[in-house]
Amino acid sequence: MRRSRGSILGPGPVKQYTQHEKEYPPDRYGEEAGKNARVWKVYRDKVNKRDADLLDGWNKTLDILLLFAGLFSAVSTAFVIESYQNLQPDFTEYTANATLFTALMAAGSVNVTLPVLQLPQDFTPSSGVRWINALWFTSLALALCVSLLAILAKQWLTEYNSRMLAPVASQRRWVWRHLVYNSGLDSWKLLAFISTLPLILHVSLFLFLAGLVVFLWGLDKIIANIILGLTALVLVFYSVAFMLPLWKGDCPTATPLLRQLYSVWKGGRRLRTPVNGK
Repeated sequence: MRRSRGSILGPGPVKQYTQHEKEYPPDRYGEEAGKNARVWKVYRDKVNKRDADLLDGWNKTLDILLLFAGLFSAVSTAFVIESYQNLQPDFTEYTANATLFTALMAAGSVNVTLPVLQLPQDFTPSSGVRWINALWFTSLALALCVSLLAILAKQWLTEYNSRMLAPVASQRRWVWRHLVYNSGLDSWKLLAFISTLPLILHVSLFLFLAGLVVFLWGLDKIIANIILGLTALVLVFYSVAFMLPLWKGDCPTATPLLRQLYSVWKGGRRLRTPVNGK
């Protein structure tokens, strides 16, 4: 009887499994699309890593926004506390003028010009005071709104993560759940929403600086011009850095918001272009 080569040379070669096959053993024949098939496990592990990186980046962005908005609100509140008083009558000054008026009348002074008493109900703030308070109050309101929206966004991300970590009956069921909720992130433009929050906070900062220039203009024009020059310089740099990636693709100053705006612009052009190209 002829012996097989394997029986003479010893056992045949042992199959070497790759690292991927060790982590995800092959399915049995006919179960390649079953409820707990390997394809669903591979998909789950890959998208879990992607989601973890994505959520971590978003949460870090929101944490920075909350920190900056909190510090900025504290600073702007200190200025608002002082400026809003100019929107109402100064009762201390009115009382002092009334006391002086009464004392002069009682003394019977005839060679002294009596001050003109302006009643509190006749008080009207100047346009400069109104501009200062309008800019600073708007700036403070925007910063507080960003804080609120950032907290809400963090809660939404936490809810999304908890949905992905909730137990499921099978791997295939988890994949279906992920497709539903992940597509919701895109259809409801959560990334665009989070990307807009820094822009709102930047607008709040520039409004505060504009109010600071108006405030200093009535006190010292030299200092006001210095602050105005710095504000204009920062605004120009901000605008150039924001728009430059549209012309230079390798520019590192691109932001998520710019990508969202560019996608909207491309979508609008696609809608305006006829299908036949005419």
